[in-house]
Amino acid sequence: MFIAKYSLKTITIILLFIIALLGGVYVVSLELDRIHLTVTVLKDGNTIPGANVYVFASAPNGTRLIATACTNQYGIAAFQLSIKNIIKPIIDWNQAGKRSFTINPGLYITSIGVYNNTIFFGSASTKLPLTLTGPITTNINLDLKHPIKKVETKIKTVSTNVQQQAPPWAQLIYSAQSTMRETVFKVSTDQNTKASCGYLVEQYREVAFKCTYSVTKVIDDSIVVKWTIGAEISWVTSQIYKTLVFDVGQSSTGYVSFLAAINYECWEYEMPADGGELYREHRTYIVYYWPDSLQTVKGEDDIEGNQIFLRSVTGAGWNTAAFIVYLHWYVSQEFGIPVSKFIKFIAATFFKFPQALNVPVDVDLIFKSADAICADVRVYGVEGCTINIYKVEISRTLNAYYQIPAWAIILRT
Repeated sequence: MFIAKYSLKTITIILLFIIALLGGVYVVSLELDRIHLTVTVLKDGNTIPGANVYVFASAPNGTRLIATACTNQYGIAAFQLSIKNIIKPIIDWNQAGKRSFTINPGLYITSIGVYNNTIFFGSASTKLPLTLTGPITTNINLDLKHPIKKVETKIKTVSTNVQQQAPPWAQLIYSAQSTMRETVFKVSTDQNTKASCGYLVEQYREVAFKCTYSVTKVIDDSIVVKWTIGAEISWVTSQIYKTLVFDVGQSSTGYVSFLAAINYECWEYEMPADGGELYREHRTYIVYYWPDSLQTVKGEDDIEGNQIFLRSVTGAGWNTAAFIVYLHWYVSQEFGIPVSKFIKFIAATFFKFPQALNVPVDVDLIFKSADAICADVRVYGVEGCTINIYKVEISRTLNAYYQIPAWAIILRT
């Protein structure tokens, strides 16, 4: 009897030990798959309690909504996300095909909050590592920048046919992806000038693309709509070395363009989230581009805009370069790529697209590595003539009725 009781006690202890061990393994496995995300929502340096926060995972075919929350009294929203759900699909996609690039996973985050009786919208993002082993911890400050609507004393209720969801909610009501040839470089000459150009994409160097967005209340087209440059939304690393060398003769124009996958998404929000008004975020961005698709042809959008004088040089004949323009000396690490043709396509196919948004628009390309993309222009001219060198203005005026530039050099005598 004593032996039986002793054996039962021993078995119980062993079972408890095994259960505890298995529980510990389970907890460890959960932690290894975990992304700890903390988002602090701010406006003019002040934390915003009660702000709605929406977390999207970047993917090759568009962003996916994966989590929502409201900020606490300190303006903070905390999330625990899954590496397998967010990072593994990107790794699988990169490994599935032989491409001239890889993409990195990341989180794109938007928020709607109230400050001084005005509703504001903002965005932020973070790139994630290509790893299946966590935990990963990331802290983000999200600044509210885009004023949407003055809060009225009485909130107008939404239509009864709107499907109610647990607040805060967002839903994708339309999306489209198109592969287009985008112009990134342009050189123009006159009758007295020529140019010899080089354009280089460096291997294993990264660029990022920013999201261009506009947020509108769901009303008619009479509202004034502005496009806004938001946070980074995709990260692309070239897997090849690609260089182009080409000449631009007298009174000619040379171009460089590449193929890019461009996305448009329309996300609908409700604010307040329990029966307020509906808002739509119109989101345009480049998901990725093919470095091996670089060609000396014009893309579907041209590069036009204000010209800024760089310098004057004296022509030294057709065999001696009068000057060499190194583009990284004259532009920032960030420049625009026009995507107006794509927006016109969306406006023609999506009947809920506000016509007030159908204006020239661009997306941002950012060098994460200083030498990711380089270009130079060797300037030649008739001996003794004065050559004025201009570049197209880099600063943005998103609602101006001309294209926002990438890189452009103009030679004029």
